[in-house]
Amino acid sequence: MKLRVEYPQMIRLNVMIALCFNSILGAAEKVPGPVFEVFENYCFGCHDSATKKGDFDLEKHLEKDAFNGSLMFENMLTGKMPPAQKDQPDAREKQVILDWLAQRKADHQLNSFRRISRHEFVHSINDLLGTDLDVSNEIPEDRGTNYFDTNRMIKLTQEMLGSYFSLTDEMLDYSLQKEGFPAEGTWVTNKLKVSIDEYDMFHRPYQEGILFSWTRTKNGTAYSFFYDNFEPTVAGWYELTFDAAKIADFEDDMSLQVFGGRFYTADDNPQSQRLLGVISLGNKKLESRSIRAFLHPGENVSVHCYSQHNFQEKKIPRGIYIKQLKARGPIFDQWPPLSYQNIFGSLTVKADPRKLMTGANAKSSVIVRSKITFETQTPENLKRVIKRFAERAFSSKLSEKELEPYYHVGLRRLEKDGNFVEASHVGLKAILCSSRFLMVPGEHANPSYAKAADLARILWLSVPDDELLRLAAKDQLTGDTLRAQIQRMLGDARSQRMIRSFSDQWLNLRLLDKVTPSLKLYPKYDSLLSYYLPLETRMYLHHIIQENLPAGKLIASDFSFLNQRLARHYGIKGVVGEEIRKVSIPPDVPRGGLLTMGSVLKVTTDGFETSPILRGAWISKNIVGTPLSPPPASVPALEPKHGEAKTLKAQIEQHKSNKSCHACHKSIDPYGFALESFDATGQWRDKYQIIQSHQSTFEYREAGFFNWGGVVDSSGEIDEHKFQDISGLKEFLLHGEQKIAYNFAKKFFEYANGYEPDLKQRLEIWNFIGKDPNNLRLKDLITKLLQTPRI
Repeated sequence: MKLRVEYPQMIRLNVMIALCFNSILGAAEKVPGPVFEVFENYCFGCHDSATKKGDFDLEKHLEKDAFNGSLMFENMLTGKMPPAQKDQPDAREKQVILDWLAQRKADHQLNSFRRISRHEFVHSINDLLGTDLDVSNEIPEDRGTNYFDTNRMIKLTQEMLGSYFSLTDEMLDYSLQKEGFPAEGTWVTNKLKVSIDEYDMFHRPYQEGILFSWTRTKNGTAYSFFYDNFEPTVAGWYELTFDAAKIADFEDDMSLQVFGGRFYTADDNPQSQRLLGVISLGNKKLESRSIRAFLHPGENVSVHCYSQHNFQEKKIPRGIYIKQLKARGPIFDQWPPLSYQNIFGSLTVKADPRKLMTGANAKSSVIVRSKITFETQTPENLKRVIKRFAERAFSSKLSEKELEPYYHVGLRRLEKDGNFVEASHVGLKAILCSSRFLMVPGEHANPSYAKAADLARILWLSVPDDELLRLAAKDQLTGDTLRAQIQRMLGDARSQRMIRSFSDQWLNLRLLDKVTPSLKLYPKYDSLLSYYLPLETRMYLHHIIQENLPAGKLIASDFSFLNQRLARHYGIKGVVGEEIRKVSIPPDVPRGGLLTMGSVLKVTTDGFETSPILRGAWISKNIVGTPLSPPPASVPALEPKHGEAKTLKAQIEQHKSNKSCHACHKSIDPYGFALESFDATGQWRDKYQIIQSHQSTFEYREAGFFNWGGVVDSSGEIDEHKFQDISGLKEFLLHGEQKIAYNFAKKFFEYANGYEPDLKQRLEIWNFIGKDPNNLRLKDLITKLLQTPRI
């Protein structure tokens, strides 16, 4: 039988053939023969101009002089393309494509500098001044939609600049105290303020003090008992000492949460409270336990006493007994304060003895101050102060010409009123508000100074210390010396700043408190758990980097960092006390690695339902590194409902029936299904919880308001690999440990440099990891990235 084609159809067919042929010829002219041959053999069958699977026309891309080939590169590099069921290029053919893509001209230009982030700004000034002020929240968040706040595309806005200027004054005022430093006061109290009668019944007189029970308000928030007869007179660090004991026979410790904030008397208008610290009590004998906290005038100290065993007990003599609170401050670790040593160096100071006030004197509204002056307050000494400070702030040796603008403003103020401290303030502010301080990378006298500034900013979010500056002055930050300094800096306590900043952004932990889990579904979730969840993740990541463990530990391990509250949340027995420490995980407990940490499981939900799509996309993007395309605008978002008659998987399968949706969902949903055994707070579950209707306005109750629903199905399939639960998914991911290490390296590179690695840099990272199994170790990987020259 002959195929008959009508004339108009023939014309259209010929036109299509001609267009395809011309397109292929156009692509062939732009692409070297060996490269084009690989594309023709393995790619054009699905992605030529006629087929365009996944709406991707490879031929059209190849005709361009410059295009973004990152999606193609990543798919080829990680083995996602060609699909497993298709013919695969051998190692030589794959390398041909990767090398050619890596050499292609980028379709955009990078900014050569960026503004320092708000956290870098605050940490740098704290280290320069010798202070420890947590004021970064006073600066607006400017990260926007960028992955990291170090991104070079983020502009230094007028609003941000204004915040930097005002905070510079605030931090310098605190450091210099031009009118003198306030006397240290001491307050002792065991009296509470009457706040809300309805809840005050859960404390009562006991021995020489007060016995507290655990309670929550009607809306479920922690109820705090406010102390009377102590209110900070000035802003500063205070030592709060509680003489306290656990009055109970059960094994668990009881947790004394200490808050700072404004006193309030209305349940419907609570003031924001800051958790200052947690004291774990396991002894029936009185112990003096202290925490340090920065307090402001007008704030009060309050306590919240938590134990799962004594919720709202009124008559049973069981709870936390606090004999008294002793407050002391503002305190300084040395006198004269460290800030004067850091700012004025070897200049001889004349300091009055630190004045002390107790009892009624401490409550006086008159603030007694101790003065600090200098023996010689000459212009030459002022210039010495400014030069020393500027060279530390700018991480470089400076010429007199470079220093002249900062000398000028300081000397002019000294000439005007003769106040040496005020003149120093003006000179230092000019340094800290200059573009040379606020924009990075700066100008440096030699490459080692530039490297020192780079390392300090990445690993400490700060400026170099004396050791780095000594090596930089000799231009010795190269080779083995550079490697040794990176190791030293990673081992320094200041590297915890990098761990927090990197993990909060990479893993989205910065969003942890943006959504509060529904107390109807998860009534046991509380502020104490919210406080500890991110600490587990940070300590775990810090440990595996410090111990140079392989990237596979991001996925699975037989340990984590837990305390009593976290262990109870995870169903792990035998952990007593609120000190977080390394804990072995029993074989029958499905924990270990980032994926099963409560912090991660919480930030990948909306606080009510869990979504395999949301969690799967999080794993694909942050852990596995699978390239994802944005969802089509014409397809409505899916919000799975656990309470519907059809199963969760059936709901998602219906959504995936759209061909344009299926391509991505098959790569992300299975990851999320494996995490369905964990609810929105990270607790294990076998069944779903469905919100139960109730007639009146919601009032907190320990049992919550929910019914048990259908059985959880956590099975899935990825690339023809089937698994039944989270353990099976972890096993699958560990087979691709090189991909996990590669994605981690890409994320750290972007965090450190303010831009994503280009394809050439990615290929270098991939080849480095693949050469030696030891290159999978995170500390070595970070060190390699920091030793490599960057733009």
